[in-house]
Amino acid sequence: MKTPILLLIFNRPQQAIRILESIREQRPPELFIAADGPRHNKPGEAALCRETRDAILQRLDWPCKVHTLFRDHNLGCAFAVSSAIDWFFSQVEEGIILEDDCLPDPTFYYFCENLLERYRDNTRIMHIGGTNYQAGVTRGNASYYFSRYSHIWGWATWKRAWKYYDFTLLRYRNVPPDEIPVQFKWDLEAFYEQKMDTWDTQWFLTVLFNKGLAITPNTNLIRNIGYGKEATHTRTEPIWFKKMIFGTITQLTHPAEIAADEEADAYTIDTVFKCSPFLYMVKKIIRNNTLLYNLYKRIS
Repeated sequence: MKTPILLLIFNRPQQAIRILESIREQRPPELFIAADGPRHNKPGEAALCRETRDAILQRLDWPCKVHTLFRDHNLGCAFAVSSAIDWFFSQVEEGIILEDDCLPDPTFYYFCENLLERYRDNTRIMHIGGTNYQAGVTRGNASYYFSRYSHIWGWATWKRAWKYYDFTLLRYRNVPPDEIPVQFKWDLEAFYEQKMDTWDTQWFLTVLFNKGLAITPNTNLIRNIGYGKEATHTRTEPIWFKKMIFGTITQLTHPAEIAADEEADAYTIDTVFKCSPFLYMVKKIIRNNTLLYNLYKRIS
């Protein structure tokens, strides 16, 4: 393959090795590796971070230009990931992004590389995802469909799209949130006040604010292997996760028109992003109480 890849690692050597083995099979000519630094309050984490970095570097045995961004101090998941993607797109025009818990099917790379080329100059398309949350329901008669919602368990994009990303979302504060699902409208003020410890929701909202489209495969090309006690945000499996259907895409059939699939998006909102007003109120109380919010961050 010819497409550059950004691999995001941290403190899980065995998981990172599994992702690298998948990348190694593709032998990309350029590999970017970014790692956040250890947390000072986590005993033994510095050693795990070193072990993870060393394990990856020792296994780079194909002709490949390697770039590294290894942090000495912990930035936290939100800023570490977003700044690593900034770094990636300061040097490439398009590429694939993989975190250390996203294990791709081999055809994921073929899928991304071909669609990066096909839609390179179509500014309506801002995101190519590797995951599908439709519980086995095929949308349309092509290999993929278009969605308003961008999912980041294995994905690709272009520098031309990432330039609209704003970690604080402040550049969009005066943009009417007409296309934003109500669950996310609830959180906008928290983002503006920088009380959300995420990076991916900002990308999700960036695509929506710019009326962009995301490509979604009609089967899952990514397995998330990060659930468990060591995970940062995904310690328990939600119901929709257990309904995900996995497959391969060896030949690409393209949709006849470029338009969001409204039925697919409605299903996603009703399952993956479903959030009760009560849960939202609890979250808001925590964010607005300094003591509770700091406790929540320490637990997370």
